[in-house]
Amino acid sequence: KDSRRRRDANTQDAMPEAGTMTLTVAEEEEEDEEGFHGHGHGSMEVLALPVALDRVGWGPFHWKFVVQCGLSWSCDMIEIALLSFLIPMVTSGPAALPSSTPSPGFLVGGVTFAGELLGSLLFGVVSDLKGRRIGYLASTALIALAGLLCAASQNVETLVALRFFVGLGLGGVTCAFTLLSEVVGSAHRGKRIILSMGLLWTAGGVFATGAAWALDALIPDPNWQWRALVMVSAAPSVLLLILFPWLVESPRFHLGAGKREAAEKTVRKIALANRASAFPRNFRLREPSAPSSRGEGATIARVLFGEDLWPTTLILASLWLLNMGSYYGICFVTPIYFKAQHDNVYVAAFVSSVSEVPGILAVSWAADRVGRRGALIAGYSVCAVATALLSLSAYLPYAALVTSAVFSRASAMASIMALYLYTPEVYPTQARNAALGLGSACSRVAGILVSYLSFRSETLASAVAAIAVYAASGKGK
Repeated sequence: KDSRRRRDANTQDAMPEAGTMTLTVAEEEEEDEEGFHGHGHGSMEVLALPVALDRVGWGPFHWKFVVQCGLSWSCDMIEIALLSFLIPMVTSGPAALPSSTPSPGFLVGGVTFAGELLGSLLFGVVSDLKGRRIGYLASTALIALAGLLCAASQNVETLVALRFFVGLGLGGVTCAFTLLSEVVGSAHRGKRIILSMGLLWTAGGVFATGAAWALDALIPDPNWQWRALVMVSAAPSVLLLILFPWLVESPRFHLGAGKREAAEKTVRKIALANRASAFPRNFRLREPSAPSSRGEGATIARVLFGEDLWPTTLILASLWLLNMGSYYGICFVTPIYFKAQHDNVYVAAFVSSVSEVPGILAVSWAADRVGRRGALIAGYSVCAVATALLSLSAYLPYAALVTSAVFSRASAMASIMALYLYTPEVYPTQARNAALGLGSACSRVAGILVSYLSFRSETLASAVAAIAVYAASGKGK
């Protein structure tokens, strides 16, 4: 131990900006006992964290980590898709809960999104102060607990209060996205993460629709049916809590908190899991220079709303509002729309949910061939036309309406993926996260607005009017 301390002290004194330094054979043998298979015999490389993450590449560790972090996105979509089935059940029909409010459906949906808006701000601070892992744990636990408690609600007011806390937890899903992005090298941080998370988000929608369909067939009592649905919807969050002990903390957070050895341990674990043969056996992460945070928020605001970029920022904020409004609106109103026509609600909702997969694959192909803007224009055009056709219930048969719903939802989801890729690329590095955060806030506001349009009434006329608005928003984009 004394010799190691002296060696470390000498290393710190002699550490260059970049290069290698000699280590003793004893340490080299100790690394061999850990099973690390890399090069760098007898020398130590000093690496900046981005360089180290690029060197470990993408491998088995990241695929497992994508699933673990991406499941939080699935939980987000499950809880959002749940609203389209839950709200009609608890506001009308034999299982309706007592309520003293004039618009119970809007409250259940709108308050959920209001909780998300607040939660995204709250857990952003928590993850910066306590770590991404702690933010992930706290938000997931809140979703699971409040989601399960929703099943015990005896009136709409209690349900609304609990759905607020579910939304508050859903606002912390950004912790999982940040955590994943901070253990992935720059070469794999863009499209691969977005597409992986998008597919898992879609999987959540398919799960929610399939669960509602199955419970409708298995549980004849409507009162127990919706209670079982909210418990099943909370189950994936409980699963994430069980998997939590295997979740690593962000090495970037550890470095920023002065825990260099913990960051190095995480990077070493990733390299071992990925069998990164190009990664050095002996390495040390370079301590980051302490950036001055004074005026940082003002600087980012000046970038976003500066003379050169303020038109871009306003246009992108509008696109996020309209795009997410169209997507949420289509998800919410589709079951109500087909139910009002006495058609099979679950077939239409399930098929349109699954249709997001080809939409995501299509945009992944188009984004690099016609560009992000070209993909956005194509997605918005298809969404506007398909959603407009969906409103023509008096003239089109059921099969044609379902087809319109498929293209409407697939194109809306494809546009979201393209927007995720495009938004950070038009800003300098220091403002990219803030730009995505602004887009996220606009999407929550869109959720509140479409909750009113979709759930204010369950008549066919109201559903058609809402769909016409979503079609107009697609055309406006």
